[in-house]
Amino acid sequence: MDKLFQAEILSLNFFKKIMSTMRGKAEHSNSVDKKSSTNITNSFIDSEAIESLSRASIKLDEKFGLKSSGKCGICVKAVEIEQFKEMKEFIDNFLSIATTNKEKSGIDISYSSLIDEYGYLWFILKGTKLEDLISSISSIGDTIHEKGFSKQLLATIFEFTSGYRNDTSKSNNIGSSRQYLIYNDKTDKFYPFVPTSDKFSDTSSRKRNHDQEIKLMEELAGEIMFEKDLSRWYPIWNIPF
Repeated sequence: MDKLFQAEILSLNFFKKIMSTMRGKAEHSNSVDKKSSTNITNSFIDSEAIESLSRASIKLDEKFGLKSSGKCGICVKAVEIEQFKEMKEFIDNFLSIATTNKEKSGIDISYSSLIDEYGYLWFILKGTKLEDLISSISSIGDTIHEKGFSKQLLATIFEFTSGYRNDTSKSNNIGSSRQYLIYNDKTDKFYPFVPTSDKFSDTSSRKRNHDQEIKLMEELAGEIMFEKDLSRWYPIWNIPF
């Protein structure tokens, strides 16, 4: 099959995934690999978690002055097998097509992928609209699931900011301008992560603002599927964005 034609097929199916997610439906019949998606239920796609994040973002702004930074990422434990490499190439391919055919996809995002020092593969998205990030990152999670690597998924991370990072005249009394909502793919629930410093590379600065995390949970518990067991609020210090 002609490579250009293959690329068009990939882009078409990815765009269908995005539109399906934005409508709140998991239309797996639009996937490229229909055989592998048979009888698959992906909690990341089928739950109310993704749709509810848009609603929760309104309260984050109203109550805490937090807005989406326009960044999110999904990480999956890499394995040294050919099928995993093919899955990564597949996602890289359709993301490349999607980000260069913005009129067709109806979304405005950019992306990058990398493998961190702990052996996790990251797909990182940047965009101006939270809804675009949500639908696109959901489509990536859907594809990872369809390709048989659900158990390798660690988390999906959405970054929010107070807006004070570059404004020294203000203070958010938290220490870091960045706060995160982390979606645990295994529990199908969100939890907060609020570091006290933006300097993640400095291990001595790796502390969390638990008071702020509790406030976020109390405020958002009625809006999104929240993890109530604090022992499952795992910090992710090596967020590469």
